[in-house]
Amino acid sequence: MSWNKSVTAEAVVQRLQETQGLYSYCNRSYDGFVEKGATSVRRPKLPTLVVKKNTGTASSSADRKKTKTDTVMVETDLDVYAVPILDEIAGKFESNDLLRNEFVISATGQIQEQFDADVIVAAQTTTQVQNMAGSTLAWDDITLVSKVFNQNKVPKQNRIIIVSANLEQEFWNVDVIKNAASYNQVTLSSGKFVEVMGMRFFISGLVPQITGKDNIVGIYGPGLAFILSRFVEIKETYDPELLADSIDLLAHAAAELDDDKFAVVVKKV
Repeated sequence: MSWNKSVTAEAVVQRLQETQGLYSYCNRSYDGFVEKGATSVRRPKLPTLVVKKNTGTASSSADRKKTKTDTVMVETDLDVYAVPILDEIAGKFESNDLLRNEFVISATGQIQEQFDADVIVAAQTTTQVQNMAGSTLAWDDITLVSKVFNQNKVPKQNRIIIVSANLEQEFWNVDVIKNAASYNQVTLSSGKFVEVMGMRFFISGLVPQITGKDNIVGIYGPGLAFILSRFVEIKETYDPELLADSIDLLAHAAAELDDDKFAVVVKKV
């Protein structure tokens, strides 16, 4: 069936995608460390400094941390993301190049969705995995994330909690969440729960199960590095046999949790 040129761009049925920009809440300060031709990024990790009270410290003491020797380098491998498209000349002619443009827009959203998915998976590598208190998600499970962060002395700012879409009904049925939402006009009108106890909530269909169990994932954003050397680059070649342009949308990125204490997972038993 040929493309109907009378159909406008607004009538194009888009591919369904979830792009909440979770990666933008992570530590984005390492992009400049990506060097030309690099397949990984070396990042400095600072030691834990020692506080002394009412006493001095000898120059040679092990408590006096050294800026060079006690700083270790972390190696983070970069992955190549690619979205392949074949732009048929017939499709170009029949749509006045509309289809190609819409495919590129869709591909960009698809890469962003993958970025978000990789951030969640990186956070789930933490050893801080707890079981829910009961058979359904409850307020105690949400405060457990906050408790573990506080026990690990994680700063209270820049905390996010990602709730599996499979737990959405249970999440909105938590009394504290339900009451807070009922008095928040923005939440009721937009459906987006902004912030509770200093934590920003997202409901996502990208959360993988752990050992077959649905879960919520707490992340301290600055403790999870998301490195992006290039947002999207487009490469294309013409194939005369196929009468089409072979197009790839490319990105070079990585997501890595810097320490177990920067993420918490609470899963169903």
